[in-house]
Amino acid sequence: MIRINLLPREEIVTRRSWSIPQVGSFAPLVLVVAALVTCGVVHQLQANHIKALRTTVAEEEAETRRLAPEIAKIKRLNQQRKDLNDRLDVITELDHDRYFRLHVMDELNRSMPENMWLTEFQENGDGSFSIEGVTFSNFLVSDFLQNVTNSPWFSGVNLMVAEKGEIEGVRVIKFKAQARTTRPVVDNGLEG
Repeated sequence: MIRINLLPREEIVTRRSWSIPQVGSFAPLVLVVAALVTCGVVHQLQANHIKALRTTVAEEEAETRRLAPEIAKIKRLNQQRKDLNDRLDVITELDHDRYFRLHVMDELNRSMPENMWLTEFQENGDGSFSIEGVTFSNFLVSDFLQNVTNSPWFSGVNLMVAEKGEIEGVRVIKFKAQARTTRPVVDNGLEG
């Protein structure tokens, strides 16, 4: 049977049919939308993180400005402490050498035999010193040099000159010697 539609075209009821589009045609659109959503989320997270960091920086700068006087005071106190420690180090070094020189002089006095006089004791600055003196005999000079050599406070004792002389009509022996000082270790483990 043949059907003929006599109705004008505008009045023809058309059936609309719905069909599911192919998945392949929406896939690029879905990927683009997913990428845009991901970028938007990442952008928002980064913006929030930047905002939090700026807030933290502002708080830290405010704290630094608030603590600036205390920081300056601490720096000044540290410099004063350093200066004081430097001064104390100098005093400690001088104090250490003070007792050393006292021991050297005491040991030198103990090494001298009777009838001997020292006329000069000069420190040369490098741990060595020069001694000049007078006595009545070469044997006394020899005894003195032997005593100084046997002392733990001296090393490298050398007789430079021993010559005859006269003081107020009395014959004497004038001598010059050189030696080095050492720092012997004391029984308690400390240097003298």
